[in-house]
Amino acid sequence: MYLDTSVENRHPALYAAFLCVTLLPLYFVSWQYHTRYPYSRQPASSSRPPSTDFVADWLNTHVVEPFNPSAISAYCNQSEWNPNLIFRLDNANGGIGNVRGNILDFLFFALEAGASIMLPDMASRSDSDISNVWGGRAAFDLYFDETWFLDALRESCPQMEVYKAKDDQRMAEAIGKYLPKSRRMDEKTGDGPLNTKVAYLEHFTQWLTNQSGYHTDGLALVNTERTLWAVDTRSLPQGFRHSFSQLLRVNPTVRHLAALVVQNLATKHEVEIDPRDSIPANAFFGAHLRTEVDARNAGWLNEPGSNFSAQTDAYIESALEHNIRIMYVATGDAADLARFKLKAATHLPAVNLTSKLDLLPPHDLEMLKSLTWDQQALVDYEVLQRCSIFGGFVKSSFSYNIAMTRSEWSDEMRRVADPWLALHTEESVAFDDGLSRIIGRDGWHEHRIPRGMWP
Repeated sequence: MYLDTSVENRHPALYAAFLCVTLLPLYFVSWQYHTRYPYSRQPASSSRPPSTDFVADWLNTHVVEPFNPSAISAYCNQSEWNPNLIFRLDNANGGIGNVRGNILDFLFFALEAGASIMLPDMASRSDSDISNVWGGRAAFDLYFDETWFLDALRESCPQMEVYKAKDDQRMAEAIGKYLPKSRRMDEKTGDGPLNTKVAYLEHFTQWLTNQSGYHTDGLALVNTERTLWAVDTRSLPQGFRHSFSQLLRVNPTVRHLAALVVQNLATKHEVEIDPRDSIPANAFFGAHLRTEVDARNAGWLNEPGSNFSAQTDAYIESALEHNIRIMYVATGDAADLARFKLKAATHLPAVNLTSKLDLLPPHDLEMLKSLTWDQQALVDYEVLQRCSIFGGFVKSSFSYNIAMTRSEWSDEMRRVADPWLALHTEESVAFDDGLSRIIGRDGWHEHRIPRGMWP
């Protein structure tokens, strides 16, 4: 009997190659599907009873959730806590993008050092010149929900005491100003070791013992200089990274206004939005038009792909590509908003632009106008986090924070997308994960943000 052994004698590598050739098209089709249809794991609105309280349901929903205090506790318990050591954040400043990064970095450095903290405050922007971010001082709750922060931190890391000075109290003198050593594990500082926790603690201990006012048995108040994206968040446990960023939630008054904006957008433009959806499908496009006077003064709009025309062209094109005709625009420049509305309305096909100023009833609009410039921007920040598709600008940490938060949601939904592929395939796009698209190019942001920004 003749036995054909030709199949048995073939090299194993041939089978591996055959398997790859067979599976590659399936992977490609799967990748295309998950990129184009990113909402497959979010419960369909039709499978739930209708929302009976839009605002309450919207406020009870967050893009990054759930908050898991035990994930922070596990990391917190690894620190050696010193009850006499207190960190105070020095010179946090800017809009929500920068200040949020300043505070989260600060909290992380305090946690690893085993230090308690003074409740962070920040510099405030001048009312007469928005380019001047050193116009005064502002409390933590200008931007953030103080009650949530204190409760969440107390639950997740009770070893870290939080102190808040009263107006009539005299503050103890700080023993010095400390700039934390980088914790960017993806970088190396000079010829020294990698930026590990051990290297950071050695650096801090040496600095502390060299301060003339330091005594091991006395109170040590350390002014900690602000850092921005100085922690390699991607090297940290995923559960910790996911929950730690949730310690900062936006001021409740601001969030309530944002909820009203979205409710009225849905009603006025007859858009179906379930407030329990973190990111609703096919509802509205969100655009951050960053052309205000401070951006012009900084020269941001002089670079390729960055001016008014480039930003607005890109946002209209992206909205239409996703078959969305309603666009919510965030900008602090009323004249440019009016120009953009006219441009979009006369575009073929037309896009209907709106803003928070169009969507709040008179009483709430007056409340909005009573807020600071940055607090008004926070309303946009909250709305844009939960738009269907987002477009932002590369030099804006405001834009990037929105995109990175939404990208965290995307990861939780198990979407298959490489947001950084655009860096290599498109000339003027820095980030695109199918949900958010950041236009323009900027080497510093492109290097610092992917691993350093908290989601």
